[in-house]
Amino acid sequence: MRKTRKSFGSLLLMVIMLAALISGCSGGNSGNGGNSAQPSGNSGNSASTGTESEKPPEEVKLDNPNITILYHTSKKQYEQNKATNPDAYDALWETVPEFEKKFGGKVNVVAVPWGDQKSTLISMVNAGDQVDVAQANDQNFPVYPLKKILQPIDQYIDLKDSLWNKSVTSAFSFGGKPYAVGSTAAPIVIFYNKTMFEDNGVKTPAEYYAEGNWTWDAFREVAKELTQDTDSDGKIDQFGFGWWDAGYALMLASNGKTLLSYNADGTITTNYDSENVKEAMQFTQDALLKDKFIDRTKEGDYFNKEFKNGKLAMSAEYGFGGYNAFKSDYEIDFVPVPTGPKGEQGVGPGGLSGWSIPAVSKNPQGGAEFIKMLAKNELEVANANNVKLYGQEKVDLMNQLASSILFAPIGVEKFFDANAEVMKGIKSGTPVGTFAAKAKGILEEGIKITLTQ
Repeated sequence: MRKTRKSFGSLLLMVIMLAALISGCSGGNSGNGGNSAQPSGNSGNSASTGTESEKPPEEVKLDNPNITILYHTSKKQYEQNKATNPDAYDALWETVPEFEKKFGGKVNVVAVPWGDQKSTLISMVNAGDQVDVAQANDQNFPVYPLKKILQPIDQYIDLKDSLWNKSVTSAFSFGGKPYAVGSTAAPIVIFYNKTMFEDNGVKTPAEYYAEGNWTWDAFREVAKELTQDTDSDGKIDQFGFGWWDAGYALMLASNGKTLLSYNADGTITTNYDSENVKEAMQFTQDALLKDKFIDRTKEGDYFNKEFKNGKLAMSAEYGFGGYNAFKSDYEIDFVPVPTGPKGEQGVGPGGLSGWSIPAVSKNPQGGAEFIKMLAKNELEVANANNVKLYGQEKVDLMNQLASSILFAPIGVEKFFDANAEVMKGIKSGTPVGTFAAKAKGILEEGIKITLTQ
């Protein structure tokens, strides 16, 4: 809604946010692998300072200080990154010499491309090759626990330690058992062109959030108001919002549901028939076809360009990454994703990954100690870096969001086929109930394949 009189100084609502290990990857799925070339990472536990506990930790000694790690970045690649950008930081590679100095022994890192990690780890486990630490991400779960590639991690790591992000532990639990931990995560937030809002006299998302009124209705209202024909040629050339898949995934999580549920009894169910999910589908369809505050002819990185060109009021990004992705001459700010009618304020979408101990580990205690050391380094560097760049208040708020990410891994067969059916239905104007039922059938078939393969 328009403001009658605005005091721009009072706009400063220090909403949010923390740092994401993925600095400005504008894609639908997160790739936060627990490291970052630039550590603008966000922590997601209750202890935003990165300290583990008040009492000093007990001195740990390892009978076997030699470990093997499967990872997606080689030492040579990291050195090249550092040469190009002296501020580049990879928590794993920075932890290796620290671990070797403290415990002695050797850390052997097996580096393969990101997309090859799953097949490589499965092959190593099947061959009985030693690997003591591996990454868990959205696309290799639930395959890892189903194929018994990993072992429950709570036998080696105290999950009550405030170091650990509860969202990570929850996301990578299967059959009631936790398989991965992590200290950081990346909430997705709404970045907006503050200059555009002020120039048009439109109440900002930050002001709505400060009032506790940053909801889907408020989001829709400001997005529609800032969708305009700015040059009076009869064509809309400025839009209120734009992101991947019209932001559908954002609305799902902000309305309190994920598409998949991993149940304590080891079953997997889809939530396409949930009213929460159907509301998110309808909201997205209305945004495209009825309210028309998203350019339905465009997708993906196009919106980055439009934001920078001053032709887009709002978009989305992981953590603080938007400050790089949307860097322009305009003043920008961010707020959480707006809360849906069945959602909870502060709970929303994001990306995360974790660290796990494979079933063939010959040194799980050593692997656990490395994970703890790495996670602590990652969290401390991310927090320190982000406080320097954005201030403690925003970092504290980002950390709060990171601990409340609603996330479910998508490594189920036919997941992307089901999602394609949904997006086709949303964009074509097909009734929500019709395409939701089709998507549910596709994904249920994929679940059966996943559970039996």
